[in-house]
Amino acid sequence: MDQNQTVDNDLQKAIDDITNTTSVDPVFSDPVAAPSSVPEGDTGELGEPVGPFPEPKPPVVAPAPEMPEPIAPLDTANIPELEIPGFTPAPAPVAPAPTAPTSFETPTTTPSLNMHQVKEAALRDLVPLLDHLSLDPTQKFNLYRDIFENLKDYTVLEPAYKAAKEISDESRRAEALLYLVESIDRM
Repeated sequence: MDQNQTVDNDLQKAIDDITNTTSVDPVFSDPVAAPSSVPEGDTGELGEPVGPFPEPKPPVVAPAPEMPEPIAPLDTANIPELEIPGFTPAPAPVAPAPTAPTSFETPTTTPSLNMHQVKEAALRDLVPLLDHLSLDPTQKFNLYRDIFENLKDYTVLEPAYKAAKEISDESRRAEALLYLVESIDRM
């Protein structure tokens, strides 16, 4: 027999084997690859009922390690001091004893929010009383300006305008009127 003929026959036989076998997923065809993932009797056909699957095994939980007993705090009262030749330890810092402020001392803390609230309350209470104060028009206008800036109370703009018109110095009157115009423009 011709050697080419033998090769042709082997090639034909291999082609026939490939075309005659059905397409099978290698995972399903190899029982070692996934033996527990494919239920018995499952051929991989579509529409075939699935199951029964093997029950999952519960995980193995290692017992919790025993907790060691807590360590008692170190008693440092009986430890002797280490003496190093030529070394003098610095004395421990001593905190000054707190003193109560006397009536003439001003506290060094920052003003609290209550001081701001007291100021606002005092300005609100001052608004209806401003006409009873004997102030020159410049001082009266400055008070109205402070009330407006602190309280954003727009009702004081009209009395501030009346006070500004009464200012005798023309440059100060102009500044006061300009302030009112700019404040109204910013609203």
